[in-house]
Amino acid sequence: MSHTFSDPKQRYYIDLLRLALDKSVPEYGAYQLLEKTFEDAPQARTLELLASADLIDVHWSMTSIAREHKLGTVYIPLLKGMMGARVFIIHKDFQVTLNAQTNASDLLNYRFGSGHDWPDSKIYTYNNLKTETAGAQNLLNMAAQKRFDLFPRALHEPWSEVTDHPNLRIDDQFGLCYPSAMYFFVKKSNHRLRKRLTHGLHTAMLDGSFDTLFSGHPITKDAIEKGHFNKRKILKLRNPTMSIRTRDTLYSERYTWAELHHCVQPTL
Repeated sequence: MSHTFSDPKQRYYIDLLRLALDKSVPEYGAYQLLEKTFEDAPQARTLELLASADLIDVHWSMTSIAREHKLGTVYIPLLKGMMGARVFIIHKDFQVTLNAQTNASDLLNYRFGSGHDWPDSKIYTYNNLKTETAGAQNLLNMAAQKRFDLFPRALHEPWSEVTDHPNLRIDDQFGLCYPSAMYFFVKKSNHRLRKRLTHGLHTAMLDGSFDTLFSGHPITKDAIEKGHFNKRKILKLRNPTMSIRTRDTLYSERYTWAELHHCVQPTL
């Protein structure tokens, strides 16, 4: 396994990975979770390392048809679809403009920021959102420089990200919603690890420990409490990067956060 702890949000996935491994010990035996640290790399580069090298055994990422084709996929949404529940980081000067909007469809008039290798960028473009893309490490500074108007972040992401940017804030009125899943991925040939993680996560779902972690973990618990997603004006988007299997998985109430059931088949 490989990760860095510079981003506290990653702790949720490490804790869930450990839970899956613990739950699979009776069937698969003891494990050793090795933590290696290397320089941060873009999503696409990290997934390429996972697919073609032996430096990483498992990685977590938002899914797409291409990623599921290239990698071994554990088809259990780690965030119960929350990756598709988006709120906006904005420049504080833009709040007055946003406050004057009455409908979520008004958001189509503004510029969105997104990572150049994120599946989200294809979703935004497909739905006719004017999108500026850049390296993930540059997007907060671009928002602070007013290079775009709205920086969509998954519900659990923005709260710590604006801390060091006094000109940025999190809008509390609007949001985006599209069907999406965050999965564990492994190397395509690593069938044993894929089956082990699938078994461990299924076991955790059946005995309630998955939902206990999801609802009680500091990262997700705080997001649910602060985000009040069901009270926002939501622009629903279609996701052209979603596989049929992921779509069918998200149909299940077991795998989807209750506030996102209406996003499984969104329309503009």
